[in-house]
Amino acid sequence: MRLALVVVAGALVFPGRALSAPPPPPPVTGSAATATVPLPTVALDLPPTQWVQDEDSAPLVDAGTLSRWLTYLAIMLMVGSVAFGAITRRAFRRSGTPSDEMEAWYRHAGLRWGLIGSVMFLLAAAGRLYAQVVAFLFPGDPLTLADFGTIVFDTGWGERWLIQVGAGLSAAVGFALARRGAPGGGPVAVAGAIATAVTLPLTGHALAASWHWSITLPLQALHVLAGATWLGSLLLLVLVVFGAGADAERREHTVADLIAVFSPVAMVGVAGAVVMGTALSVSYVGSWAGLWQTAYGRTLLVKIGLLGLTALLGAYNWRRLRPRLGTPGSAGRLFQSARLELLVGALLLVATAILVALPAPHV
Repeated sequence: MRLALVVVAGALVFPGRALSAPPPPPPVTGSAATATVPLPTVALDLPPTQWVQDEDSAPLVDAGTLSRWLTYLAIMLMVGSVAFGAITRRAFRRSGTPSDEMEAWYRHAGLRWGLIGSVMFLLAAAGRLYAQVVAFLFPGDPLTLADFGTIVFDTGWGERWLIQVGAGLSAAVGFALARRGAPGGGPVAVAGAIATAVTLPLTGHALAASWHWSITLPLQALHVLAGATWLGSLLLLVLVVFGAGADAERREHTVADLIAVFSPVAMVGVAGAVVMGTALSVSYVGSWAGLWQTAYGRTLLVKIGLLGLTALLGAYNWRRLRPRLGTPGSAGRLFQSARLELLVGALLLVATAILVALPAPHV
């Protein structure tokens, strides 16, 4: 059941593209012995949004898109694990009837999903690198190890990708140490999980936007972090609290305390994602017409609609179901509604994965 939820969140979900052919060389003039014919060159460090792509023929789903939704899902699990740990500690402290055994079980389960997320992040990073190398090659060129080395070590994209891989490795080590109870494992896991979220924009639109990168980069990082905190903590609540092995009888008495702490966290996450996302949309789109005249704008409208639907489902859970918690069957009803909210959130991440592959109109 837990694995199925993760697969659904990813498969339904939070670039590979062709480089434009170089222009033909100018005609040779003068003596053939003294004529100079400039060779076409390819800029290795062009931001992805500056690569030429035919919006009508480019596939919506390719290796890069699949790698990105896996990346978003992984960040949700890592950041969600960190947020879930904090929510659990506070919920058990405020309940007045702390249970060290149950809290430890929740904590260990949350760390396990954080470790799974960090491994997924590294696998997705490998997939994004593969997609980037394929995009760099001209059609028909063979794929070699030297091409991977060129992208990783000779381009700015590769340097920033290495930073992201370092963050993912730190998170994996931290979660693994924390699960074993090693001193310092928890802080390393927290730092690594946050780093994976805030470094993600280093290889996206933020560096090529019309606004200066010193503005768009923090906005994008906060947007990712806020969304991952919101949907990630909700995903961990569903996976851990309602997952296999959870004590159903005792769960009914703790869900109310957990949701009481989770609700304000979710509201802050939603607000942060909306505010930062709105500002970024202005930077990337640039005009109202760009919303319906470009593939990027139309995909953004789909994402906005899914975000609104997800927020409405969350508001319903908060207003209608949360006050009934503690009564028989209330936790089960909340679980069903939370699964629907995650399903729509998964579709939201699908739109995001496609959106990042499209050239923004105002960059």
